[in-house]
Amino acid sequence: MLKTPGNNAGEDSGQSEITSMNQSGRLRILLCVLTGCWATNSVTPWQCSRAASAADEPREAWTSSHLQGTPYAPEPFQISAAFPGVRFDHPTSLLELPGTSRFLVAEIGGKILTFENSADVQSADPAADLAALAGDGVSLFAAVADPEFARNHFLYVCLVHPDGGRHTRVSRWTMSADSPPTIDPASEVVIIKWPSGGHNAGCLRFGPDGLLYIATGDGSGPNPPDGLTTGQDVSDLLGAILRIDVRNTGAKQPYSIPDDNPFVRLPEARPEVFAYGLRNPWKFGIDRNNGELYVADNGWETWEMIHLVRGGSNCGWPVMEGRVPLRTEVPVGPTPIVPPIRDHHHSEANSVIGGPVYHGAELPELDGQFIYGDYITGTIWSVGRSTDGSFVGQTLVDTDLRITDFLETSDGKLLVVDYDLTGQIYRLKKNTSEDRSATFPRHLSETGLFESLTPLKPAPGVSSYDVTVSRWMDGAAAKRFVAVPDTGVIATSPHSGQSGAYPEGTAFAKHLTVPSADGKPERPLETQVLLLQDGVWSPYVYLWNESGTDAELVPPTGAQTAVNWPVGTTDSQERTWHSGTTNECRLCHNAAAGYVLGFVGNQLSGKPSPNGGSQLDGLIRQNVVRSDAAEDLESSSALVDPFDSSASLTDRARSYLHGNCSMCHHKGGNAIVSFYLSRDLTFEQMNTNKGTGIGTFGMQNARIIVPGDPYRSVLMYRFSKLGNGRMPYIGSYSVDSHGVDLLDAWIRSLPATQPLSDPLTPGTSVARALDEIATEGLSQERRQQDITDLLKTTEGALALTARLHAGTLNDAIQQTAAMSAATSGNDIRGLFDHFVPESKRKKTLGRQFDPELVLSQPADVDRGRLIFLSDHARCRTCHHASDPEQSVGPTLLEVSKKYTVKSELLQHVMQPSLRIDERFAAWAVLTADGRIITGLLQSQTDDAVVIRTAERKLVTIPTEQIDEIRRSMTSLMPDGVLSDLTPTEAADLLQYIQSLNPTSAPSL
Repeated sequence: MLKTPGNNAGEDSGQSEITSMNQSGRLRILLCVLTGCWATNSVTPWQCSRAASAADEPREAWTSSHLQGTPYAPEPFQISAAFPGVRFDHPTSLLELPGTSRFLVAEIGGKILTFENSADVQSADPAADLAALAGDGVSLFAAVADPEFARNHFLYVCLVHPDGGRHTRVSRWTMSADSPPTIDPASEVVIIKWPSGGHNAGCLRFGPDGLLYIATGDGSGPNPPDGLTTGQDVSDLLGAILRIDVRNTGAKQPYSIPDDNPFVRLPEARPEVFAYGLRNPWKFGIDRNNGELYVADNGWETWEMIHLVRGGSNCGWPVMEGRVPLRTEVPVGPTPIVPPIRDHHHSEANSVIGGPVYHGAELPELDGQFIYGDYITGTIWSVGRSTDGSFVGQTLVDTDLRITDFLETSDGKLLVVDYDLTGQIYRLKKNTSEDRSATFPRHLSETGLFESLTPLKPAPGVSSYDVTVSRWMDGAAAKRFVAVPDTGVIATSPHSGQSGAYPEGTAFAKHLTVPSADGKPERPLETQVLLLQDGVWSPYVYLWNESGTDAELVPPTGAQTAVNWPVGTTDSQERTWHSGTTNECRLCHNAAAGYVLGFVGNQLSGKPSPNGGSQLDGLIRQNVVRSDAAEDLESSSALVDPFDSSASLTDRARSYLHGNCSMCHHKGGNAIVSFYLSRDLTFEQMNTNKGTGIGTFGMQNARIIVPGDPYRSVLMYRFSKLGNGRMPYIGSYSVDSHGVDLLDAWIRSLPATQPLSDPLTPGTSVARALDEIATEGLSQERRQQDITDLLKTTEGALALTARLHAGTLNDAIQQTAAMSAATSGNDIRGLFDHFVPESKRKKTLGRQFDPELVLSQPADVDRGRLIFLSDHARCRTCHHASDPEQSVGPTLLEVSKKYTVKSELLQHVMQPSLRIDERFAAWAVLTADGRIITGLLQSQTDDAVVIRTAERKLVTIPTEQIDEIRRSMTSLMPDGVLSDLTPTEAADLLQYIQSLNPTSAPSL
C-alpha cells in the first residue's frame, strides 16, 4: 500500500493509507444515476426513437449543446490544466528547480521526475526512483530545493524508508547540472529520522531565514486519538514543526540547531522542535515577506484546522481537536494552547492541505493570503488578515480534485496538484466568466440533447446505450444517452470512471417514465443530466409537466409531484414522485465512486448491442468510445442481469448489490458502516459478518448478512422496509419486490454458520405459521392467528414480508397482514407499509419537510407526552424526561433549557449532527470478532474502553479485543427521527419537550 499522509477519509480502515487505486424497475437511487435502460418494441409519442444509432455507424457531430455554464452565479476563481500533456502517478509534491526552466514532481511510490516549464510539454523525464534504491515500502511525501540550488544542486526529500525498521527520514540528494537533471544514487545524506506511523506529515519548506522547516505527524493511526500520547510531549520529534540549519553541521548530526529555537534550553526537550501539538500537518506555507508560518493540520473525527505558528506555539492536539476539548486527561505541554485561526467541520472538509502564502502578481486580490485546499472535497480556500487584524477566510473554488500540493511559481502562477483524479497539475485563475446563469437551460427542450420531445428523439450525435444491471428506480423505466461535443471520443476506457477520460462538455442523460398499463403510453417523469465542465461533474434534474410536452429544471433542493402509477393492467394509484436534491446526487456521484457510475466496462460489456457484440462494441463502432477501450474484464468483476434465471443465483444477487449499492459500499466509499458490495470481492472480503451502528431492529444475533438466514440479516431487513432505517436511505421510496425475493433466496443459499432463526427452524410456532398460512381452506381465524404469531417478532414479520414480495400469498392475506401490522411497533410496521396504498398510509413527514409544516400546527402537551411514552417517536430509548442516569443523551429537561425557542428545537431534531455537544458524541468500537458497540464513551484506559449503549448498559471492552475505536462526526441521534410522525404528532412532541422547562418561549 502507498501511504498518503493526510487522508482522513481513508481512515475508516484504521490507517491513513490509500491503495494506488431488465426488467423495468430495480433498486432506485434517484441521484442522476447513469445506469439502467428500458426498451420497448412499440412506439408512443413519449418513447425514444432508436433510429439515431440503429446501425451503429459512426455518429454525426453533436453541435447543438446549450449546456454551458451553470444555473448559479460563477465562483470567483476557476482551475484549468496547466500542463495537459503530462500526468503523474499519485504525485505528492511540486517545485521549481531554481536556475532552470524545469519543474520537479515527487510521486508517492518513490519516483522523482522533471519536466519543462512549457504549457505544451508532452512528457516528464525521470530523475530517480528511490523505491528502486531503497526497496519496497517507500512512500515519498515531499521534496524541496536548497535555497542555493543553482550553486550546490541539493535536493531535500522526505520519505518513509524501510531500512532498519520502517521510519520517516529527510535526506539530501545531489542532482546533476544536466538537462534533464538526474539524481546521483550514491549522494544520499540522511539528515534526520523519526518513527513512522499512520500520520507522518512530511512537508519540507525553507524559510526566508534560510532554515529548513519540517512537519511531523503524531505517528499514530486514527484510533485511538494520538495513540502514542505524543502531541503535548516536546521530548520527541512527533506531532511538530521542526526547525534546523542544514547549512552548518552539528557535532553529532548533519545539521545544527538555531540558537533562537524555543526549547533549546528546556531540559529533555528536543531542541529541533519549533511548534507542537499537531496531529498530521501534511502541508504548510511560509510567508516569504515576514516569515509567518501557516499550518494545515488534519483533524480527527470532527474538525480540520488552520494554525498560525510561531516559535513555541502549542496547537493543542490531542487535548483539543481545534477548539473542542478531546483528551483532557493529557497534561498540557510547556506553553499554552493557541486556537486555530480557522477551522472547518468535517461536513465541509476532511483532509486540509496547506499551500503558499501568495504574493504573486497574477492574482493581486490574494496577496498575503494563505492558500489551502482539501484532499477529499477538492475545495480551495484562502485566509488572511483583514484591516482590523482579524483573520477572514473565503472559498475560492470548488473542484473535484484530490489535492496534494500547491505551488506559487516564480512568475506568480498558482498551481494545484491532483493526486489521482487525473494526476495532473492545474492552474488557479481569476474566473472572468460572465454570469450566464440566466441563460442556462431551464427546460429540457433548450438543452440541445434532443431533437424533439414528442416523440423523444435524441439530437444528431447523441447516442443511446444500455447497461447490464439497472437500478431500482421505484418502478420507473429508463433510457440512457451519452453526448460528446462535436466528434469527440471518450479517450480512455470507461472502466476508469475518471473525468479525464471524457472530453469537456460531455453529458449523460437518463430519461425516466411511468411504465405503460392497458396499452396506454408511458408518461415521462424526469430526465436526469450529468454534465462535465471545467473538469467538474455537475448533476441536474428536469421534471416533466403533466402534459408530457417539456421538463423544467428542478432546484437544488429537489421537488415532489403526484403521479398516477399503474397497478396491474387496469388499475392505478396516486404516488408521490421525489426528484432528488443536488446533494443527494453527489452522495453517489463523487470522486471515490468515479462520478460516472454506469458507463464502465463491466456494465457495458455484459449487455448485447442490437447490432452485434456488446454495448461497448456498439459505442466503439459509433466512435463514441475509442477502440482500445475494449479491455478484457476479470471474471470476478463481470456482471449479469440479476433477473436472468439462466445465470447463477450468486452472480445474480452479487450483481444486483453491485449495481445498487457499491457506489457507497466500497473501500473508500462514504458509507458509515464499513462493508463492501463490489462484485470483484469474495464473500469474505465483503466484511458483512458484523452488526451495524443503526441497530438490529429487534432481530436476535443480527449481522449485516447471516449466511443461511435472511431473517436475521440487517441487509435484507433494510431493503424490505419503508420509513426510518430503510436502505437506500435516500432516493428510493418504494420496495423492489423482485430484489427482496432475490436477496432472500441468495442469503438462504449460503452455508449456515450458526443456528437459524425461528422461521427457518422446523417445529417452531413461527415456522408452522409460515408453512400453513397459505394453505387452501384454512379458516380465517386460524390464518389470523398465524399472522399474529408471525408479527410477534421481527424475524417472523420479515419472513412473512418475504413471502408477500415473492407473490406466494394472495391479496387477501396481504391485506390482512398489512392491517394487523398497522398496530405493531415501528420495526415491524415499516415492513408492511409497502403493501398499503400511499393514499391510505398515515401522512407522515418523511425525511425532508418544511419546518413550517410542524411549527404551524396547534399542539397539545398531553398528546405529546403519550407519543414520547410510546415507541412511536423513539425518544425515550435515549432520553429520560429528567433523570441523567436513565438517559444516554441529554435529558429532555436539559434539551428544553438549551432550546427555548421552538424553531431552534425543531432544527436540532431535524439536523442533530449540525452541532454536537461533546458530552454526547457518539463512539463506535469494532471488536476483533466483528461486533460493533456504539454509544457514549464513559472511560478509556490502557486496559479497556467503557461504552454506555443506547440501552443504558455499560459495556467494558478489553483493549486486546478492540480492532478499531472511532468517534463519529455524526450525532448518536440519527437523522429522520420525525419521519414516521405526522405534522401534528411532531408538534405535540415538541410541545411536550418544551413544557418541561417553564421558561421556554412559545414563539416560533
